[in-house]
Amino acid sequence: MDVMNERDFQAVSDDITLGTEANYSIRQLEDLLSGAEAGLALFDRERRLVYANPRYLKLCGYTLEETRPGTRLEEMARISLERSGVSADNIEEIIARGIQRLNSAGGYSFRYNAPSGQSIYVHRRITDEQQIVETVRKIADEEADAGVGERLAMMAEAARIRMSHALEAMADGFALFDADDRLQIYNRQYVDLNPHIADIIAPGKKFEDMLRMGMSRSGYETGGEDVEHYINWRVKLHQNPGEAHDLLMSDGRWVRIHEKRTADGSIVGIRSDITELKKRESELLATSNELRRSNMHFNTALNNMVQGLCMFDANQTLIVANDRYLQLYGFSPDVVKPGITLPEIMEYSVSIGNYTREDAERAKAERPETARNRSQTVLKQYLRDGRIIAVQHQPMPDGGSIATYEDVTELERNAENLQQYTRKLEASNRELQDFAYVASHDLQEPLRKIETFGDRLKNKYADELPDNATVYIERMQNATGRMRLLINDLLNYSRITTKAKPFAELDLNAVVAGVLSDLQIRIEEAGATVNFNDLHTIEADDTQMRQLLQNLIGNALKFQREGVAPVVTVSSRLIEGDFVSGIPDMIELSIADNGIGFDNRYKDQIFTIFQRLHGRNDYEGTGIGLATCRKIVERHGGEIDANGVEGEGATFTATLRMKHKQIENIDEGHE
Repeated sequence: MDVMNERDFQAVSDDITLGTEANYSIRQLEDLLSGAEAGLALFDRERRLVYANPRYLKLCGYTLEETRPGTRLEEMARISLERSGVSADNIEEIIARGIQRLNSAGGYSFRYNAPSGQSIYVHRRITDEQQIVETVRKIADEEADAGVGERLAMMAEAARIRMSHALEAMADGFALFDADDRLQIYNRQYVDLNPHIADIIAPGKKFEDMLRMGMSRSGYETGGEDVEHYINWRVKLHQNPGEAHDLLMSDGRWVRIHEKRTADGSIVGIRSDITELKKRESELLATSNELRRSNMHFNTALNNMVQGLCMFDANQTLIVANDRYLQLYGFSPDVVKPGITLPEIMEYSVSIGNYTREDAERAKAERPETARNRSQTVLKQYLRDGRIIAVQHQPMPDGGSIATYEDVTELERNAENLQQYTRKLEASNRELQDFAYVASHDLQEPLRKIETFGDRLKNKYADELPDNATVYIERMQNATGRMRLLINDLLNYSRITTKAKPFAELDLNAVVAGVLSDLQIRIEEAGATVNFNDLHTIEADDTQMRQLLQNLIGNALKFQREGVAPVVTVSSRLIEGDFVSGIPDMIELSIADNGIGFDNRYKDQIFTIFQRLHGRNDYEGTGIGLATCRKIVERHGGEIDANGVEGEGATFTATLRMKHKQIENIDEGHE
């Protein structure tokens, strides 16, 4: 292991920023060698000087220029001998004998009076790595010290071991290249970070040679770049070090390289494994990009809202506001922006004419109280230009709030118009109901007189009347009968609301049984069969349910096919609701027959009052029965539908609520 020149250490300390452990190790080496009691010098295996501490220079009388790294041991010995007065003829022989002795014995010691005027003791030895360690110590009072060489050797070896341990303790790879770009010092971590050339890393190897070998073994990821171009780029960075740069190795690891050139031309490099750092950077970049996309989506959604929206913190300072909010109030985005307070916004709103001063003062007094309210609040703002803005305040757990703003001017006007229309419609309906009731009652009396006088004419003057007169009287009585039926049906239709009863629990099995009892004669005459079983119990008006089923079963008996005995089936099934969505439980009540059926194109028409699919001569009726059924079903919160097949039959289906939230308020009306 080679050792570093003191000037190298000083340059590294002053000029390069390394990792914490690297800085600590270099300072430790500098303190160790520069503060040593003995003079210390280290030569590589080619006997070129690697390092000499200040004590060595002082004791031997060398200058800095004479001890530059790379100076050979023989040249330094020649300088010393010349300054000590040794004749030129003997100098080369002395030097050669010393080198021979060093190589054969592995080390030797000697004393001499150095050019510095000091009497010194010199010990030279070859290490296991074939480096030469030279220690120099002043001999006090010219007294020989038999053990001084051994102690100096031990000190030098201890210093070398401590320096080696310090380098090996570094977490990062460390390397020192001399001015000729040859490797001088490196640690185990440096080798570990270059596993593809671990077998050729050795002192004296040139940087470019090791790089080319690494490239030939595919040790680096070039990203498709030309190999020669990549090598030139790496050598240029190495020889002209600046900012740190990162390399991707072929095994997927990332290595960050810090390099600096020292005062004597050497290059100090630190290599750090930053694979995990790159991974975290990649993850952070992905997270950042995702946040950026999410933020972009949020802003897009925010600024495309139909409603205005803004958010305030606990101090009522604006955090965010969308474009629609600014548009609603005519705010400038340069004024109303994050950081402005709610009172400042309100004052600005007054200044641009959104409120009168009186309305503004009232709003300024009310709004802070609303903002402090920890429950959802809805209020309306009436702007000076006639617009109405609905503001919904929603508190947040951290003390802030979110407010949404919607222009409800048209909605408010429409609602007001609708209320007026509803009131007029309700009054009109009451008048129509009163008219229908009165008309029905008032028509009964003249109808009874027509029937009475017709009966008298027929019974009392039957023998005196000509045949044509008798026919006219029968037609008149048939017409009055139809008119009485029509009046009664109209009266029943109007009574669905005027004479309705409260809803109560009702067993539909019992209702059907009662209807069949009333229709017993018609059932027997038609030879019909009516089936029902296990019908549901619901909350309903029993009179109207009886009327509904009587109309539907009666129609099934009436519209029978010629020569085919009617079969009517009454059934029900449960349709479960959804409590969360507020959808109630319903039942589907069906009445199916095997009669004449109808074309489904007319299914909506048959529920309209006075609408018929068949003439009076074919089937009796007023065209009010199914309209009455629809009105009954709608009063019970349901719908009625029909499905027919001509010549095969029809099915009428009424969907009814199982239960009602509250007992319906009944308008008693008039009898």
